[in-house]
Amino acid sequence: MGANLPAPRANVLASITRVSVALVSAVALLTACAGPSPKREITAATATSSTSTTATAQPRFNVARFPIEHYDQDVDHWIRPDAPGYDQPLISQAEQTRRFEAFRARYFGTAAADASPWNGTWLSTSLLNAAGASQIADSQARRVRRFDNSAAGVRKTYGENFQPHSQAWIRAIESNMALAQLDADHANWRYDPRRRGITVDNALVRQLPTSDPAFYDFRQAGEGYPFDALQDSALRPGTPVYTLARSADGAWLLVYSPDLIGWVDARTVASVDERFVATWRAAAQRGLGAIVHADTTLADTVPGTLKTIYRTTAPIGTVLPMARAQDGRQIVMFPVADTQRAAVVRTMQLDASTSTVVPMPWSLTPRHMAQVMKQMIGRPYGWGNTLFYNDCSAETRSLFAPFGIWLPRHSSDQLRAGQRTNLRQADIDTRLRTLAERGRPLMTLIHIDGHIMLYLGNTQIDGQTVPMTYQNVWGLSPADNSRRNVIGGSVILPLLKTYPEDPEARSLAGKRLFEISVIGDGNADAGGDAAHAKSADTPEEMPQ
Repeated sequence: MGANLPAPRANVLASITRVSVALVSAVALLTACAGPSPKREITAATATSSTSTTATAQPRFNVARFPIEHYDQDVDHWIRPDAPGYDQPLISQAEQTRRFEAFRARYFGTAAADASPWNGTWLSTSLLNAAGASQIADSQARRVRRFDNSAAGVRKTYGENFQPHSQAWIRAIESNMALAQLDADHANWRYDPRRRGITVDNALVRQLPTSDPAFYDFRQAGEGYPFDALQDSALRPGTPVYTLARSADGAWLLVYSPDLIGWVDARTVASVDERFVATWRAAAQRGLGAIVHADTTLADTVPGTLKTIYRTTAPIGTVLPMARAQDGRQIVMFPVADTQRAAVVRTMQLDASTSTVVPMPWSLTPRHMAQVMKQMIGRPYGWGNTLFYNDCSAETRSLFAPFGIWLPRHSSDQLRAGQRTNLRQADIDTRLRTLAERGRPLMTLIHIDGHIMLYLGNTQIDGQTVPMTYQNVWGLSPADNSRRNVIGGSVILPLLKTYPEDPEARSLAGKRLFEISVIGDGNADAGGDAAHAKSADTPEEMPQ
C-alpha cells in the first residue's frame, strides 16, 4: 500500500523504493522517496591551519552545513493521509484521559500528590520542608561555583565577546542572588500563598539571575553559540509558578514551575490572589485548550471598541483555559498584569475557520500528530529554548502536550513516559533491528547521549530496513568530536549507520547510550515522578 512519489531532486538517492511503515499495529503504512545522496566531498569547513603553533591563534573551521534537503521533509510522505489508520487513536480513550488528568493536575491540581505550583499541600510536604529547602539552597550554591572561572577544576566559560568571565562578574551575580534567603536558618520556608504567580509572557528560565550568556570554548565543536550553559528552558504564557526567592535588585525570581526550578525575569510574572486562582482553576477544569499553531498571537479587544491589544505570542504546546462566549463562539483565557503586577484575566475569541487552539486532550491520531508536526518542522534549534526555539526535548514536549501527555524537561527523564528498553550494551545493528521490531510509530521515544527523538516507522534504503525519526537536532559529528555538520532544526532523518554526506560522522544510533521508550496503555506513570519535580539541579545534558 505504498505510494509512488515525485522524482527526487539532484543529489537525492537515485533509486526510489516503495516503502511501508506500520502506523497502528503494523497496519497503517508510511512511504518516502528520499534517501541519502551520493557521497560528496567534505568541504574546507573541516580543515585546520597547520602554520599556527598556539591554540589561541590557530583557526578552527569546525562547522559545516549538513544538506538536510537530501532527505524528504514532507510530513505527508511519512505519515500518509491515505493510510488506513490515519484517523485511528494511537492509545485508548481511557489511557489518554488518565494521562491528561495527570497533566492538568501538575499545573492546577489540589490533591496531596499533585505537584502544582499553586498546591500548598504538596509544596509544604515535598518542596518547602527541610530536605527540599536544603536541596534548593545547595543547588544554587553549586551553580555559582560551576560558573566561577577562578575556582579550581571549573570548566572555563566565556561571554559573547569571546572573553573569559571575570571573578567580578560571578561575584556580582552571587551578591544579587542574596543566597542567605535560601539558607534554611534564615528563610521562612512555610508555604505562602502570596508567592503564587502566573507567567504573562514567554519566560526564559536561567540557571542564574543574569541575561549574560556563558559559552564554553568557542573553538571546540558543539560549543559556543547556541550552547549558552546558563540557559535552561522556557515557560509559556499562562504557566503557574511559585516564587522561592527574589534577586536583591528585584529583577529576577527563582520560581518553581510544573517542569523545573530556575530564574526568570520578574517582568514575565504576575502575582495571583485566591480569587484569580479559583477562577483559573475552575475554568481549566471545565475546559483546557492547547495551542497547535506556531506563533499564535494572544490579543484582547478594548471594551466598547474594535481596537485590539497585542499581549504576547504563544508557542505550540501552550495550555490555556477554554470557554464558550454568550454568542456560542469559543474563547481562550489568558493572563495579563495590571499596573500593580497582579494578574487579571483577558479573553480572545477564536476564529471558527482556523484551529489555532484545540480542546484538550486532542484525539491522539496520526492525522493530528501530523498537523502539529507540520507547524513545527523546519524551525530552528534553540538550546534550552534559546530565542524561544525548541531543542530536542522541548520539541517532543511541545508535540505531545496538545494530546494531554506531559513529558519532563530533560531528555533522559522523558523515557519515564513509556515502557523502556535499554540497548546500551547492544551494537548498532541490534539497536536498529530492535527499534524496527519493537518500536510503535509515533509513540516511541529514542534517547541517546543528551538527545531524544521520535520514531516514525521504517523505510527501505538500498535493500536495508532503516528507522525514520522526527527530531530537533544540532548536527552530526565524527568520533573525535572535532567538528559539526550542522542541521540546526527540527527535521525528518533516517537512522543510518553512516551518512554519505559525511562518511566520518558517527551514527546517532552508535552513541554510548541508546534506549527506547514505547508510550502505550498503562505502561508508565502518566504524570511522571512527582517527587522528581523538586529536583533543582538536573545534570547538564550535552547537545548533539
